[in-house]
Amino acid sequence: MTKNILNAAMVLVGAAGLLTGCNFDQPEAPCFVQDSTSWAAIYDSFDTPTDGTGACEVRAPPAELLGVYKFVDPDDLSKAEITIRPNGLASRASRDPGPTTDQTATGAFDTEPDDKGFCTGRNFTEAKVVAAAAGTNPATNITYQFSDVQVYAAPSLPGTQLTGQLKYTRDGCTSNYTIRALWPAIPCFPTGDATGPAELCGEGSTLNPDFAAECGPVLGTSGGRQFSYCIPAKAIPSLK
Repeated sequence: MTKNILNAAMVLVGAAGLLTGCNFDQPEAPCFVQDSTSWAAIYDSFDTPTDGTGACEVRAPPAELLGVYKFVDPDDLSKAEITIRPNGLASRASRDPGPTTDQTATGAFDTEPDDKGFCTGRNFTEAKVVAAAAGTNPATNITYQFSDVQVYAAPSLPGTQLTGQLKYTRDGCTSNYTIRALWPAIPCFPTGDATGPAELCGEGSTLNPDFAAECGPVLGTSGGRQFSYCIPAKAIPSLK
């Protein structure tokens, strides 16, 4: 994945780059986010997929990588945005003739955490891909609608875990999920393929030792072994 935001936010991006690169007099807003394409997310379903007339079978991927970035207007620190680009869209970008910015959801973001240490993103734009058929890959139309995204910004683990809601629609079939995500995305091997705690998101995995984490659903194979990513084991904040 690459870092993409809507054209309307480009002025903020340029100004933020100047701020971080040259101006050290401006204070940084407390709602910190680990800017990265390497967030590991799991989606917990809480309803039955439907196409509007009855049940359907399509669901969101059980887990995937997200690109998450925060942008602040250096001229008005009371204004911030958060962007999310799911791998389920980014991986199909080459098959979509539309702008890649369509694959990024942008929302208004708090600049001060609430009394529980959360910073909320709201009023997100829809992120989508309209992918043409290519080889064995069929044409597909996918949208992600994020809402109530909350980043945990406590000083002990600033901007490294998030939760929220996702409405996922693919080819007319819609389902809803609660998101649990953490940074950084650390590869792991589900039970049966793992040889030690480091490969199951435990000691030695390089994750924050305060995280309560576990190896997520199988996403593929690597070197003949099934692999996934470490995900939060509990509701956010997922701590021991």
